[in-house]
Parts: sequence; structure tokens; C-alpha cells
Amino acid sequence: MKFLVIQRVRRDIPLERWAKLLPLQFKYFERLENEKTLELYYHLIGQQGSMLIVNAESDEKLSRVIGQDPMFFECEREIYPLTTRQTHENQLRELLGTGKIA
Repeated sequence: MKFLVIQRVRRDIPLERWAKLLPLQFKYFERLENEKTLELYYHLIGQQGSMLIVNAESDEKLSRVIGQDPMFFECEREIYPLTTRQTHENQLRELLGTGKIA
């Protein structure tokens, strides 16, 4: 399953701590990309934050991915489960009891 993770660095983190942890986070994200757990990573321009698409087969795996982030305690996160357009469309068809959506 895929999850959208939007994370923002807390504004009260000391610059020295942020500068120490950020390279560790980049290395962590690189490892997740190599494992195919992290599908996409984008920096949020004008913010100290990022947008991730995480592949996790369970909530336990997602929890581990987020919990092992070196910036875990310094970020606030929003997490959204994702589905494909086709899956969403099929669910709507089933819900509406029709073969097609008008």
C-alpha cells in the first residue's frame, strides 16, 4: 500500500541539531529508495519539509519507516493512505451499484 507523508521540521529545533540530523535523514531516505520502500521524495519549496510516497505492506512497516527517521522527533507529519484512480472508480461503481459512472 502507498502512503503520502507530508513532514515539516518544527520551527523550534536548534539549527545545530537540524544541521547534524539532516545528512542522516538524507542517507536514510537513500537507503529506503534503494529498498524500493521510498518511491518519491520532494522537498517543499519555501518550507523546511518534504513530501514522500512510501510503499508499506502494513501499518507496522509504515510505523517502522517513520519511527526510524533520524528526524522523527523534530518533524510533524500528516499521513494519508493512497489508492489508484482505477481502484477508487471501481469502489464508487460498487457503492453506486452501477456499471459506469456518469
